[in-house]
Amino acid sequence: MDIKLIFVVLLLSLMTNGCSQRVAFGSCDFRVKSSECNHQTEIIEDDNLIATSYTAADNLMQDAIPILSAETSLLVTSIADIDNLTYTTTFGRLLGEQLASRFTQKGHRVTEAKFNNNLKVIPRNGEFVLSRELREMGNSSWADMVVTGTYAIAKDKVYITLKILDFTTSKAISSYAYTLPTGQNTLSLLQKSFWWW
Repeated sequence: MDIKLIFVVLLLSLMTNGCSQRVAFGSCDFRVKSSECNHQTEIIEDDNLIATSYTAADNLMQDAIPILSAETSLLVTSIADIDNLTYTTTFGRLLGEQLASRFTQKGHRVTEAKFNNNLKVIPRNGEFVLSRELREMGNSSWADMVVTGTYAIAKDKVYITLKILDFTTSKAISSYAYTLPTGQNTLSLLQKSFWWW
């Protein structure tokens, strides 16, 4: 075998070994992009949104005893973005619907916000009431209390705070706070709905 060929084979072998052993700097997240790290980014799993909404409603009802009774008329609103209280998303609207469903299952009188002309309807964003708007609305003949709240989106979870408010005084009757992981389904629901006007 030619000495030059042997030299080239050895040189290529050393270069290949050297590349495979080189140490990469930076976090693994960075090295995944450069194919230097086989670590897979952790996939965040969604919680069961219906189950967590029902649990939240149950906690609100439990804390409101004995003020909240089967005769109490409730308005359950969409849940608003904490950074813009006049805005919500599919997530906020769905959460409101699920809370209303649970209160109805438990025998409470729930006023359907969509069909009430007294409720301020905000185009594209859906219907909801916040505590500062209750006094402006005045007439509470169609609801004794309001279930409302806000959500805030963080890096890997969404923070949700819910309250039952006295309609006329805005006094908090009960409250409940919890978090949800931002899995793919939750993130999809949190996207801005530009198509809905």
